[in-house]
Amino acid sequence: MIKAMMGLLMLVSVTGNAQQWQSDLELAKTLARSEGKLVFLLFSVPDACDMCDRLEKNVIKSETFRQFAAANYVLARPDFRESAPFETKADNLLIVEKYNKDGFFPWVVILDANAKVLGKMGLYNDESPEMYIEKLQSIVKK
Repeated sequence: MIKAMMGLLMLVSVTGNAQQWQSDLELAKTLARSEGKLVFLLFSVPDACDMCDRLEKNVIKSETFRQFAAANYVLARPDFRESAPFETKADNLLIVEKYNKDGFFPWVVILDANAKVLGKMGLYNDESPEMYIEKLQSIVKK
């Protein structure tokens, strides 16, 4: 059943208009491994953080970024909503402890499919999508 769900998720992410965000980091790593991509791990709460909202609107939702991300990344975003289930919150605290100890938002960590950190983006400074992509490419050391 899990294989069927993963296959469906991969089909949706390949055939859909917008790349699907994964809230499960383990699934994101599995998809990255099968697709030969990296994991773009985003710590963001757009409805509670002005800079998170600006990153979403200015970069993440841009067509330029979406095309770049679709070719290079599996997108992962832990669910930090207040309404998230307790188990999800507990799992996400472990992810924060491992990849965002200082609790910065928004914060991006680029991982390989084995969860090795390849680079971290600094805080968002109103870069254009093109500038943001350029920074992403410069921090990732393949």
